[in-house]
Amino acid sequence: MSSSDLTQKNIEELERQCAYLQEQLDQVKVEQANYLQNVSHQLVAPLNAIKWHIENLTEGRLSVERAKKVLRSIYSQSTIAVHLAKNFALMSNLEEDHALTALKEPLQPVSLCRLAINLADDFQPLGWEKNIEIGVKKQDFEAAPEVLVMKPLISQVLSNIIENAVKYSHPESSIQISGHYDPASDMVLVNVGNRGIPLPANTPDVFARGFRSNDAKNKYPAGTGFGLYIAKRIVDIHEGSISAQTTEHGTVVFTVALSVRGLQGKARLRDG
Repeated sequence: MSSSDLTQKNIEELERQCAYLQEQLDQVKVEQANYLQNVSHQLVAPLNAIKWHIENLTEGRLSVERAKKVLRSIYSQSTIAVHLAKNFALMSNLEEDHALTALKEPLQPVSLCRLAINLADDFQPLGWEKNIEIGVKKQDFEAAPEVLVMKPLISQVLSNIIENAVKYSHPESSIQISGHYDPASDMVLVNVGNRGIPLPANTPDVFARGFRSNDAKNKYPAGTGFGLYIAKRIVDIHEGSISAQTTEHGTVVFTVALSVRGLQGKARLRDG
């Protein structure tokens, strides 16, 4: 083969690669536009609800009992708005920085039990709207030590999983958060279980960017499909693992495993 033939072949290969990259770029642009539109729509909904509730409170239209319910709803809608905003910030950073280095805070020891309890309290008002109770099995965490993590990011991981469970759980059901320490791997595992729509046949797909099953779309049309993707990326950065399964009894369980001291020396500790 002559040098001119090789040059032509190389040019054709480069053209194919450029065409492929352009196709990928166009797809990302479409995804970004859809994501922004979806997030904007989802943020407007809770903010409008909060505005309407506050108007009712300030105009004295409500009884004391009704006012209590309205305040609970305001708290619930605020939780949704804050949760969406945090996911939006993380997603934006993931687009620019695949390792999230800009968000890498100092590591600090965190009790996953205490974190789970706090998040369960945050999302419980949202659960009450569907008569769903969120419980934490504190006794399961008794032997679990603190883990060395970036607390805001791990908080978002569990928030995304719990919020997902609330959205897709059957009404009048419960969400159970449990955990335990595995001394063999020196990891603490947190399980979030709920009864709701089943996982897709290919379970790893639930962590894919933008993936939403048909059942999920039918039950909650406005979702973005990025919550579990963000959760997996954060867990990967922490060198942990995240998985999902449906038990033989029909319970959907998400499991997050984090090393107790695996990141020691890889980032500076929070002072104090």
